[in-house]
Amino acid sequence: MEKMPLVSVCTPVYNGEKHIEDCVKAVLRQSYKNIEYIIVDNASNDNTAKIIENYIEKHPQIRVYKNQKTVCMEDNCNIAAQYCSDKTKWIKYAFCDDYLFPDCIEKMVEVGELDDKIGIISGYRIAGNIVTNTGLPIDQNIFSGSEILKNQILRKLHVASSSPNTVMYNKRVFYDLKGFNRLYDHSDTEIAFRILDDYKLGFVHYVITKSGREKGGGEAKSVLSGNKILEYLDFGYKNINKYKSITLSQDEINYLRNFYSNEIANFIIEKLASKEFQNIKKMIDNAPDEIKKDIRKLILSSPFKYIKKFMKFIFR
Repeated sequence: MEKMPLVSVCTPVYNGEKHIEDCVKAVLRQSYKNIEYIIVDNASNDNTAKIIENYIEKHPQIRVYKNQKTVCMEDNCNIAAQYCSDKTKWIKYAFCDDYLFPDCIEKMVEVGELDDKIGIISGYRIAGNIVTNTGLPIDQNIFSGSEILKNQILRKLHVASSSPNTVMYNKRVFYDLKGFNRLYDHSDTEIAFRILDDYKLGFVHYVITKSGREKGGGEAKSVLSGNKILEYLDFGYKNINKYKSITLSQDEINYLRNFYSNEIANFIIEKLASKEFQNIKKMIDNAPDEIKKDIRKLILSSPFKYIKKFMKFIFR
């Protein structure tokens, strides 16, 4: 195993007493054994610490740290990464309410070691009853980062940014890019975009993770509030020029502009029906001027279409 790269598995956790034991067991069941396991307790006030203590003596690869005060999730993820060994090559997050299948890390390392330019590794995951991250050629494991980045920005693929639990990061690349950006709830997507701008994607054509956060968790709240649209609009449209490896044609820019105009128009109609005026104001205030114009045109050109949608949301 000494010839295999060291993987640091990181579990940032806050009040995870319902799930932390299952998470720890899943990590300890990994078929890949050259791992260190880092758990960072984000100043939990439930039984998380007590549950973790039951495993420390029997499993010396587990190292536990506790924050003096609770920080945001992105900061806690970055803190966990800073505890990684100097010998670590790959960082694998294991969120306590998600799940790693037993061969997850083994299969990811196998793909990651195929090319020195791989900066991020992904694979299929189960979200609810759906297998996600599909769409890539099944006979290929290494992909041009710029190609994947462009298709993710154009919303034609979503294969490298479902959750930090779904991917594995090259530690050197993760450190160079300063980790997750605390300005974004969807910081996993934002850092994936930055990695893909300079590095290749490795992809495992097996279901290797399961997400538990689709059940009314943070991502669901972000969708309902419109925050997901706003964040993707920021790092996937308004600031698109920061990506140096891709160039969008005028047709592609128009496609993207039309995509967000439709997304925001539908969001506004839905929130009008539920009288969520603050969310509407936030969305309009942060939309670029050209998209605001498109939204007006969309609604005025097809008023009955949007009236019908409004009534549908009312009855729902």
